[in-house]
Amino acid sequence: MDMSPMMLIHIITGSIAVLSGVAALALKKGKKPHRNAGKIFVVSMTLMALTGGYIAYIKPMMITLIAGLFTLHLVLSAFLIVKSPPHAIKSLDYMLPFASAGLCVASAYFGYNALTSPSGHVDGFSHEPYFFFALLSLVALIGDTKLVINKGISNTQRMTRHIWRMSFALYIAIGSFFGQGAQALPDMITQTFLMHIPEPLILLIMCFWLGKTWLNSRKSRPVFNQ
Repeated sequence: MDMSPMMLIHIITGSIAVLSGVAALALKKGKKPHRNAGKIFVVSMTLMALTGGYIAYIKPMMITLIAGLFTLHLVLSAFLIVKSPPHAIKSLDYMLPFASAGLCVASAYFGYNALTSPSGHVDGFSHEPYFFFALLSLVALIGDTKLVINKGISNTQRMTRHIWRMSFALYIAIGSFFGQGAQALPDMITQTFLMHIPEPLILLIMCFWLGKTWLNSRKSRPVFNQ
């Protein structure tokens, strides 16, 4: 099968992103192995999102372009927050609300077009995935706006922001890998229940780390005697 260099880069970086992302999610947070896996994940996800977005723009396939840009937004904003101390903000953080707002509006616009078009589709997709990304972008927008208004967030909020954004970026990458990328997998895998395990598993692990972060923050709070 003929494959363009851009598609080859997209597949390779996507595979690296999935492997490094799973490793980063499973490893103990804050330790060197986790940080190294996270750095590989950020670089590979950035390349995967950029190449995937370019391919989607040329094709065109607007939902894939939106997914690529949203994934890029999640990864970069999650990376930025761990590079900032608590209750501090970087200059790039001021751009985040504009990016998430743009993604929210674009997703809602194409979702509305799909909903009202005679075919019920835009580039082969119905309104549901467009509105799904509109909702996710709205959640990101709320967090981005809160970060800017408060000039930073607490350490627990930083970790929560980092975990859910990195985890959801991995969720999207795995969904793409086991969705469109399933054509490269043998039938003995694609025709079994194994195809339905990775995505909910990532969400469960994300919830575990979010819960652990919340519990740790509760334990660290000072207790005052009445």
